[in-house]
Amino acid sequence: MILKQIYLYPDLVEFQGRAQDVAIIRDQTRHICNFLERQLATFKFNCEKFNKICIIGCSAPLRAMYLVSSNALAVPVVFDIDRCRAIPAHLLAAYYIDLLVTGLTRAASEFAIPLDDLLRWLDAFKAGGYRNAWTFKDKNFRHAGIRCRLDCSMTLDAFTLKLHVSNKGETIFDRVILVTPPDEVAFHYRFKDVIIEDDKLMVTTKIAVGDEHILYSLPLSELTAGAIESPSLDADGNSMNRPVAGVR
Repeated sequence: MILKQIYLYPDLVEFQGRAQDVAIIRDQTRHICNFLERQLATFKFNCEKFNKICIIGCSAPLRAMYLVSSNALAVPVVFDIDRCRAIPAHLLAAYYIDLLVTGLTRAASEFAIPLDDLLRWLDAFKAGGYRNAWTFKDKNFRHAGIRCRLDCSMTLDAFTLKLHVSNKGETIFDRVILVTPPDEVAFHYRFKDVIIEDDKLMVTTKIAVGDEHILYSLPLSELTAGAIESPSLDADGNSMNRPVAGVR
């Protein structure tokens, strides 16, 4: 099996009475784990018995590592949920990385995983200011004279999708068009491609939202005119502006 996924979260049984804290911590750890997973996607490391590693925080781990039916290796590590929730936001990423290092090192003590590479990627993540950003799509529309790029970014608190449009190297549009919690389940289906259709620049979705596959739509005339209103987004990433220049 190809190792594809890394997770870090509190034990769901032990902390079942603190569901809100568990959900917050799971979201906060995703921007680090997603960074590792994007490196693994090109690395294609073969594990004999699992394709994901779940590092599970427990107050006092009572069992050794174990394999579960979802092709996952579960790695319990010592974790204090009250301490975690009290850590200032600017120190949380470093704290979560320490837990990941502990869990991954423990996993490597019994199973073949690319530990040196995972640790090197975590060091690079720290050196880069805990920044997880990538370009999802980059397309050149020669007939319209524009180049479009979808830029993604994940932090402890949110995932953001930005549409960047340039003309002959000069930026003519640069706006965040989607904000969701930092969880792939919340955002992965919300965007797929950038197209031009009916004299409109559109960002399409992977799955229909309502009756449409359009996340964002903007007339090309507004790009050339330069009269573009910055979209205001609510907590669900939906536009609170006029439909022509906002998230649909």
